[in-house]
Amino acid sequence: MTGVLAVFVLLYAGLLGCWALFSALRGGRLGIGYLGGLVLLELTLLVRAGLELAGLVAAGAGPGGAFGRGYAEPSVHAGYLLASVVLLPLVLTVSAPARARAMAEPGADSPPERRGQGADSPPARRGQGADSRPERRGQGTWDALLAAVGCAAVVVVTLRMGSTGRPG
Repeated sequence: MTGVLAVFVLLYAGLLGCWALFSALRGGRLGIGYLGGLVLLELTLLVRAGLELAGLVAAGAGPGGAFGRGYAEPSVHAGYLLASVVLLPLVLTVSAPARARAMAEPGADSPPERRGQGADSPPARRGQGADSRPERRGQGTWDALLAAVGCAAVVVVTLRMGSTGRPG
């Protein structure tokens, strides 16, 4: 069961990482759909961590009772379990203050071509609206790059968990 979850996590985190990387390359922001994808990945990581932790504890339940008996490196494996669950919330926490600051700006919910203009002023030509400021576009790119790195880290941690888990 955990082998199937590991493959799913690898493929899904890789897909989300590519999505974020392409979004960063084109200078766009990550939307609510991407956030939903990260939530699904985190839920999968939580289920997998619970199953793996139960396996670590159950391995030590027999005679001799050593924690994680049968695992190649049980304490390192437990550390990777913790890291796999903490990575994505950490990424969202790092990028959340900047996202909240951008949303708190006046007119953040209006269309880009009308931001910073009065109701009776003509629409701005392309490239002259408030959204064309480099710091606004740069923040969306930074969030996307941060999400891509977070997904890549999940892939690396998942691969390392495979080598510290049960042999064979």
